[in-house]
Amino acid sequence: MNKKISLGLTVALILLSITATFALTMTVSQNIYNGLISKLSNRFELYDGISAIDNYVRTNYYGEFDDDSLFAQSASGYMKGLSDSGSFYMTAQEYIEYTRKLKGEGGIGVEAEYSTDKGKVVITEVYAGSSAENAELKKGDAIIKVDDVDVTIHNAANVIDSLRIGRRFDSVTLTYERDGAQKTVTVMRGYTKTVTASFVGNVGYVRINGFFANTAEQFSAEIDSLNAQGVTALIIDLRGCKDGTIEYAAAVADLILPSGAESAGAIASAVKRDGSVYKNFTSDASAITFPKGMAVLVDNTTSGGAELLAAQLKDFSKASLIGTKTSGQMTMQEIYTLEDGSAISLTVAKVISYSGAQYCNGNGIEPTYTVELGLDGTLAKSLEGIEKDPQLQSAYATLMQ
Repeated sequence: MNKKISLGLTVALILLSITATFALTMTVSQNIYNGLISKLSNRFELYDGISAIDNYVRTNYYGEFDDDSLFAQSASGYMKGLSDSGSFYMTAQEYIEYTRKLKGEGGIGVEAEYSTDKGKVVITEVYAGSSAENAELKKGDAIIKVDDVDVTIHNAANVIDSLRIGRRFDSVTLTYERDGAQKTVTVMRGYTKTVTASFVGNVGYVRINGFFANTAEQFSAEIDSLNAQGVTALIIDLRGCKDGTIEYAAAVADLILPSGAESAGAIASAVKRDGSVYKNFTSDASAITFPKGMAVLVDNTTSGGAELLAAQLKDFSKASLIGTKTSGQMTMQEIYTLEDGSAISLTVAKVISYSGAQYCNGNGIEPTYTVELGLDGTLAKSLEGIEKDPQLQSAYATLMQ
């Protein structure tokens, strides 16, 4: 049975609806306004605090100061206040070096480390086809000077970096010592090796130092070389790997993993603070396989892109993880440039693995098998050093079962 509603009641209902909608809108708007005012208030307090410090310095500081230096240090301090390793400030020159490093250019083609026994920086690896090899540098050579600057324990870290990165096609003059004799050579920069490989029997070993523009290409070439040697099992060493980007790590993962879920083919997603997808990472159907499986070495310095690769291999049951818990910094950064050529790297999203796991804020990936390196252990960089590396021994034994 139909019921009729009077005109007066209809008008009353409409007015009630309008009033409720207006009240709700005003409440939401008030909350938004209060939130904005709170944020503005906090921002003004921050600016006022910095301005007060600046006034005190300019009015009362005894010495002289440089405005550019003040800005750089202030910007660096601001970014450090985020307490996030992926967010940092770079001067214009540092930003240039950073972009060159990401492009995979600038090195001379060596690995080096400081030897406490010799008190010198010693070359531990010379890569085939590099300018260092063309200059006849060899493993074991001790670097005495770089561009007429004596190498000491205090500048050793900078010296090692200078051998790995720099302006492409720039030259560097090295004085090195071999068998008690010294020699000086000039070497051209422009070669960065991020992937190295070795094998023993049917077990291959690949070490990744960072994820840069040329890493996927180098990884693919090393895998092809190992396959040509009849390798049936693979160890991927990601210990100490923290440089590079999530995108370049995803390019390596694409070589190993099958296609992702459903039609999107996503193997991982970067998600912003508001929950929206910042970027999806995909993989095609082709995948590198090894009949006897793979093992991945990780530790507490495995971070960022290296964690993405480790997490994906674990999610797809492609490899066992061996070592210790990773750093928990699987996040994505964006670079923002400033007017003076400087820039900031800012974490803009957390990366969610294929299984839905999130490894950020220090919550790292637990390995399949926890194996400590130990006080007597030495982190090997090839299968040649397996005798003193219990983690590498464990990975090798796992694949030989």
